[in-house]
Amino acid sequence: MNRLQANILSYSFLSSFMLDQMEGERDRISDLPDSLLEYILTFLPTKYAVRTGVLSKRWKDLWVSHPYVSLRDDGINNQTVKVSKFMNFLNKILLHPQAKVKKIQLSSRERLESPEFIRWFQAVMMKDDLEELDLGFRKIYHTPQSNLTVCNTLVILKLDFGAFSGNKFPKSFCFPNLKTMHLNGFLLAYNFPNQLLQCRNLESLIIRNYILDLMSHGLVLNGSDDQKEVLSNISNAQIDSCYGFHGDVSDRSFLKNMINAVSNAKDLDLSLSIMEYLDRVFPNDMLEFNNLKHIKLYLRSSHVGALGYILQKAPNLESLHIESDGPYGSAHDALMLEQLRSSCSSANLKVIRMTNFILEDPVLELVQLIFDSAGSLEDIVIELDARLEMNNFLQCEKLLKLPRLSEDSVLHLKWEFGYSHHYFGHSHSYYHP
Repeated sequence: MNRLQANILSYSFLSSFMLDQMEGERDRISDLPDSLLEYILTFLPTKYAVRTGVLSKRWKDLWVSHPYVSLRDDGINNQTVKVSKFMNFLNKILLHPQAKVKKIQLSSRERLESPEFIRWFQAVMMKDDLEELDLGFRKIYHTPQSNLTVCNTLVILKLDFGAFSGNKFPKSFCFPNLKTMHLNGFLLAYNFPNQLLQCRNLESLIIRNYILDLMSHGLVLNGSDDQKEVLSNISNAQIDSCYGFHGDVSDRSFLKNMINAVSNAKDLDLSLSIMEYLDRVFPNDMLEFNNLKHIKLYLRSSHVGALGYILQKAPNLESLHIESDGPYGSAHDALMLEQLRSSCSSANLKVIRMTNFILEDPVLELVQLIFDSAGSLEDIVIELDARLEMNNFLQCEKLLKLPRLSEDSVLHLKWEFGYSHHYFGHSHSYYHP
């Protein structure tokens, strides 16, 4: 039985109950054992499961065993009423002494004060069988995560308190069964990569809008600061730019250890600050990415050397996504270009996607190098910056006429602006709006 079928069945049971009550017939559903009724309630949205408590004395506290809590504060126009009802509802569910919550998904766009949140958080973390914690509170301030240190049952952890919320993630944590960790807007200690290794079953990692906690400098690993272990089960990882990245020894050590921890991934998304770090690394010091199939990189002209190093160290890479982060930059370093050419020649790339680019001469130079050296390419997609005046038709035609080593490859050149969508395709050189 899939989820939709189960939902329909649950609603049917409750509808049948109401009809029996209205027609004065014997309540057949309430004669079912608690375990079956509790199972039926698991397929109802949280707010509807709680409402069943008013049906009769038999149903009064059955909802307490509902293992899935999923709530959003939308649907009420009056903001004061909205927040008050949302908080009261959560107090009733999360603070109930008999609650048996396994999965919690809560989100609110309104400001929630720290005392209320702390009560919920502490109650949630005391659950012995908590499997999923997904919290999205965009306006919550300086909430200590001291309770979020050890949880043996947690499988999914998603915390989003808004960019630059100032919330500190614990300096020490251990989630041995965690498979998914998504964090947004946290202060991270310098030993975060090392602590991350305690999550040995981690498969998906997303770190967005983070800042390094300057007060945790003393937690940097001693000696060479090298972290040799990796997350063996990691499948995909996204590491955004580190705000306030200064490039000092501690900052570089943090990024190196983060990259090392996720180097076993099949899918990577690496930020500009990581590219800046990698651009300063010698080829022999570069980590190996033997399982990597797809990678997204943020690139400027000064980082082509780092791109070349990654291609060298990722022998199984098939898909490369390059995105321009701001102005691409001036002319390339000739030596770096030749190293990139050598890396492209030995790579097994099948798909290259370039997004948010303006067709300046350095960009055309990069594309021409890729065309000349990547012999296994099948598809090349170039999505241009939306500003039409920056991508004139002469530049587009020039790009379409560039020769390619892989004769079977197809070039897709497109951009969107206003209400129009423009597309160029090639091997045939054609255009249609």
